[in-house]
Amino acid sequence: MDNYTSPTDYDVLIEDDFSDDMTEPCHRHDDKAFAAQFLPPFYSLIFILGLVGNALLVLILVKYKGFKEVVNIYFLNTAVSNFLFVVTLPFWIHNAIHSWELGDTVCKMISGFYSVGYYGYTCFLLLLIVHRYLAIVHVGRFHIAAKKTTYGIITSTWGIAVLAALPEFLLSHVQMESKAYICHFVLPHYPLGDENFWKQFLTLKINILGLLIPLLVAIYCYGRMKKTSRYKEKKYGLFRLIFVMALVFMGLWTPYNLVLFLRTFQEHLNLSDCESSFHLDRAVQATKIIANTHCCINPVVHMLLDGTFCKHLYCLFHPRNNAEGHLREVPEQQLPTTKGPLCHSTSF
Repeated sequence: MDNYTSPTDYDVLIEDDFSDDMTEPCHRHDDKAFAAQFLPPFYSLIFILGLVGNALLVLILVKYKGFKEVVNIYFLNTAVSNFLFVVTLPFWIHNAIHSWELGDTVCKMISGFYSVGYYGYTCFLLLLIVHRYLAIVHVGRFHIAAKKTTYGIITSTWGIAVLAALPEFLLSHVQMESKAYICHFVLPHYPLGDENFWKQFLTLKINILGLLIPLLVAIYCYGRMKKTSRYKEKKYGLFRLIFVMALVFMGLWTPYNLVLFLRTFQEHLNLSDCESSFHLDRAVQATKIIANTHCCINPVVHMLLDGTFCKHLYCLFHPRNNAEGHLREVPEQQLPTTKGPLCHSTSF
C-alpha cells in the first residue's frame, strides 16, 4: 500500500542565492495534520455507504437471486471483499486523530483485512470478466466445467488474495512517533537496511496486480468477445454491468497507483526536488481517499445497470406487497423498470 513518510525535513536543500552560503531546508508535507483534518469526515461517509450498500447487495443476492448462477457467487464474493475493506476505515480514522492503543495484533489484523479486501475484490472482478468471456466465446464446454470447479476457484482466489496481502500484514506494527503510537497498517515500517527494496516491491506489486493485469485481461477479453457473432446475439446487460464495475474500479485506483509509482521512483525520474516531493506526498494522500471509495460504488453500479436489482430493492422495503413468495404486480408508474411479477424469494 502507500509508503510512509514521516513529517521531518527532506534531504533536499533549496539554494535561493548561489552567491551566499545560506540554504533553506525543504519541509515535508505534514501527513498527520492532513489525515486528521480530512480522513474522519470522508471515511465516515464511505464507511456508512459501503456498509449499507454492500449489505443490501448481499441480501438481494441471497433472498432473490440465489446462487444457481456462478456469476452471482462471484458477485457475493466481491461484496464480502468490500466488507473486509470497509470495516478497516474506522481504524483509519482512529489512527489519524488518536494515539493507537490497540496493540500490534489488532494492527496486523486490520492491515490484513484491508489488503485482503483490496486484492480479493481485484481477483473476483477478474473472475467475473473471464467468466463472461468464457460464457460467450466458449459457451459449450464452459457451462459444464463451471459448476464443477466454482468452489475450488473461489478457495484458490481467496488464497491468492491472502498471499498478495502477506507483506503488508508482516510489515505492519505499532511505533512511537511525535509522542503518539501509530499503527502502520497503511504506512508500513520497512526493515532497517531494506527500505528501498520493500518500497519498490510493494509499489510494483499494487501496480501490477491492481492495475496492469486487470487492464490487460479486460482489454483482451473484450476484444475477443466483440469479434464473435454470439456476442451480438446474446443479451449483453450482464457484461455491461461487469465492464462498468471494472472501469470504475480501475478509474478510482489508477491515479493513486500512478502517483505512488512516481513518488517511490522519484529519484530515478528526476522528481527529487523540494516542490515535486511536496506535491507527490500530498497527491498520494488525496488520491488514496478517492481510491478507497470503490468499496461503496459497487452497489451503486448494480442499482444503475441491473434492472432486477432495483426491483428486488423495492421488494425488500415493501414486504406487504409480497404474498407467498411472490409480489403482486405493481403499477408501472411506481417503478422505473419493467412491469410484471417482481419478487420471488429463493429458498435454500
